[in-house]
Amino acid sequence: MPESGDDFDIVDRYDSIEDPGLRSQFLDDMGTTRPYINGLRRRRDAERKATKAAPKPDESTTSACSGEPRRRTPRTPRRPRVVVTRPPNRGRGQRSYPRARLRVVFIVILKLD
Repeated sequence: MPESGDDFDIVDRYDSIEDPGLRSQFLDDMGTTRPYINGLRRRRDAERKATKAAPKPDESTTSACSGEPRRRTPRTPRRPRVVVTRPPNRGRGQRSYPRARLRVVFIVILKLD
């Protein structure tokens, strides 16, 4: 694989080739693959986007040490809040014993004459 210093130059040269046969030959000569070139292209675009979005040092008007205490941003809850529609399954308490089975006894009295 090529060195990291000339990665984006390789992408530019690859993009400038219009013939698919020459592109394949270029990849073979450079010892790289199309997915690697696509990854480099994404990295290059992300770096360009980040440099455009980053503020320049001259634009910052506030100083880092203005004497005011820093405000903490509130933490997000660890668990998302959920609307409960029924009680949990273990609603009987922590020391719950198994329920005794209800026993039904039938007594039948037959009178024979």
